[in-house]
Amino acid sequence: MHSSMALSDDADDLSQARFRFAPPDNEAPAAVGVSGVIGRSADTAILLGGLARYTNGLHIDLAIRRRLDPEQPDHLHAMFNAGLLVGVELADGRAVVGGYHDWNSLPAADEPVLTHRGGGGGGREWSSTLWLTPAPPPGDLVIVVACPALGVDESRFTVDAAALRAAADTAEVLWPREPDQVHRHIEPPPVDVPPGGWFERAFAALPTDGPTG
Repeated sequence: MHSSMALSDDADDLSQARFRFAPPDNEAPAAVGVSGVIGRSADTAILLGGLARYTNGLHIDLAIRRRLDPEQPDHLHAMFNAGLLVGVELADGRAVVGGYHDWNSLPAADEPVLTHRGGGGGGREWSSTLWLTPAPPPGDLVIVVACPALGVDESRFTVDAAALRAAADTAEVLWPREPDQVHRHIEPPPVDVPPGGWFERAFAALPTDGPTG
């Protein structure tokens, strides 16, 4: 079941959304201490740059490296993360694919979510960061990637349970998190339209109560 995540003025709703789709801003994470090649083709490698453990999730750093400069036009230049599939398999058997969730609703508290947080690059180097929440259950965690457009078959990287457990013990809460400040919508002031001109006639034809900016 999903509960509504409509853009409301409720501070509790905003806080819950923040916790599910972004790392907490009142914590110092602990490095899990793993990295390496997840998958590769003859000319491309997908790397795990590192993991950072927060009390309620994992921050995942990925990178794409290419042996040659891409041909033009190349769709990886036109679309962020084009063709790169990322997923996580948890120790309890549940699986989640990065970016495939409903942004119009808030997942249940125990439902795993893997959110793209950003990235970029170009040419031979690309980077991508993801946020997995809630914190994974005890046991190994498997990161799965594939990029058919670059010839990288489905590949897996296992993160050892002991490394995850050690990082969980050292993630530090800096201070209790203060409630989010609610910013209510403010109506913009009316546009100063010169009388008797083209803009006055154009705004008058709009299906509104008047020019609002």
